[in-house]
Amino acid sequence: MGEAHADIADLAVVYAVTDREKGSFGGLTAFLVEKGTPGFSSGQKFEKMGLRTCAIGELVFEDVYVGPDAVLGGVGAGTTIFSESMVWERICLVACHVGTMERLMEQAIDYARTRRSVGKPISKYQAISHRIADMKVRLEAARVLTYHSAWRLEKGERNVALDASITKLFVSEALVETALETVQVFGGYGFMVEYEVERALRDAVGSTLYSGTSEIQRNIIAKWLGL
Repeated sequence: MGEAHADIADLAVVYAVTDREKGSFGGLTAFLVEKGTPGFSSGQKFEKMGLRTCAIGELVFEDVYVGPDAVLGGVGAGTTIFSESMVWERICLVACHVGTMERLMEQAIDYARTRRSVGKPISKYQAISHRIADMKVRLEAARVLTYHSAWRLEKGERNVALDASITKLFVSEALVETALETVQVFGGYGFMVEYEVERALRDAVGSTLYSGTSEIQRNIIAKWLGL
């Protein structure tokens, strides 16, 4: 199984089936497994398209035994723990994406103001200025949605899992759009590693995959709508 920081983590949260007859609800348990536990080790590292500073590697379990003190939240509580952790992750993690979108927009603005074509800054061309205007709209929509969902999460509001999926879906896809638009504003330079814009785009693609793909978020939203 592949996990982030598998090669350097001192503690892993592992979900295992403890009662097949009960299925997902009641039959799944979360365990805390410490580094150095007999039979537990890290394996190969995986190369990725983006997020290369966040290593992903293999966790290996060979006849691993843990005692009752390793159980997290009680036997059979794994699905509840996982679901709640995903709500927190989907809402809080995208706050980083909002910051990235703002940085990319600022980079695009600075470049558009200084890069000249046919005697004037490219910011004076609507093809460029409209792209950046769209970045601003996406940024503020993502910011408001993230703040609203985080507020509801803090207050323990009902249906916050729906807010989490809506927020994760919108902000992650908005980040990809903004990163791609930034590459377009930079033109050929945006394709070059030196400017690090292409890196932002590669990293952004991952945001639509981890913590549940965009398709999974749409499934969750549809289910909440009774579809």
